[in-house]
Amino acid sequence: MSQFRFFTPTLDPAITLCVDGVVDGYRCLSHWPGNDTPEALKHDLSTGIVLAWAKLAPAERAALTGSFDVVTNHHYDTDGVLSAFVALRPEEALSREDALLAAAATGDFGVWRGPDALAIELTVMALSRPDDPRSPLHGALSSVSSNSERWEQAYRWLIDELPDLLDAPDRLAFLWEDRHEAVAREIAALGQGGDAAVEHHADLDLAVVTRTAPITKYGLHALAADRSRVLLVTPDAGGWRYRFLFRVESWFDLARPSPPPRISLTAAMQTLQAHETSKAGTWWATPLDTPVAAAGFGAASRASEVFFDDPDVANDAISAIEPAQVVDVLADALAG
Repeated sequence: MSQFRFFTPTLDPAITLCVDGVVDGYRCLSHWPGNDTPEALKHDLSTGIVLAWAKLAPAERAALTGSFDVVTNHHYDTDGVLSAFVALRPEEALSREDALLAAAATGDFGVWRGPDALAIELTVMALSRPDDPRSPLHGALSSVSSNSERWEQAYRWLIDELPDLLDAPDRLAFLWEDRHEAVAREIAALGQGGDAAVEHHADLDLAVVTRTAPITKYGLHALAADRSRVLLVTPDAGGWRYRFLFRVESWFDLARPSPPPRISLTAAMQTLQAHETSKAGTWWATPLDTPVAAAGFGAASRASEVFFDDPDVANDAISAIEPAQVVDVLADALAG
């Protein structure tokens, strides 16, 4: 019977199937850049790719991927965990296809797909951390020193328990209920008008979201809708805080039509810096090849460490440049 192993170069490629990530020399079912996933299986999510594989007759599966004894991945996230589950327990996975895809999208794209999907995403991520004594993995993980060992144990536990968790998403609610409640409350408020303003620039695939209060990534992406480029504007005394994002969808290899390509914002940030009168920070942009490429005013180091977190701008520097000018400069760059 096949088993999960967290990736190590000692794994034999002849008997190993990689899911979600991409590893040179290994067969991979993945939506990551550089994947060699068969065209017939393409999907926006790795979980969707492996589900498409699972729907095939055994002979068709073998023709596309060959046989394998080990399923592996080189990182830990919800789409990776769910992909491994589908590869190892395809029949149980297929009866829960909608729930799997919703949870995977919630995790990888930071989008709202309902309370159950968010519950699965929060459960997966909470189980990889040993700090909560109520976690069923607390004892096993507290004595593990390396991330790879910790993640492998979490993968294996989840692959065994996912059928029950998908059928009862609130089973481990004590690990995440405060976060879940906050996100659900925010989504409901924004759906009723909330306290945010949104401008859509369809020709640039850009959404400009203005909100004074903090916002979660789920709320920001809900307001941005299908736009792959988002500028968050946070008014504050004496000016504005800014965070621009190329969303992660523009990094992955999607089955749907791809978003517009990412454009270097180096020159745009230099233009804004030349007009900036605040000495509290500098205009910066992260490399385009990071999963979530960002730009803003303040210190780039904070954004480069939190690709998939909420857009926390509360401690960013305040810029003196008005939003209309920032949008104009970004528009010139994005139209380029």
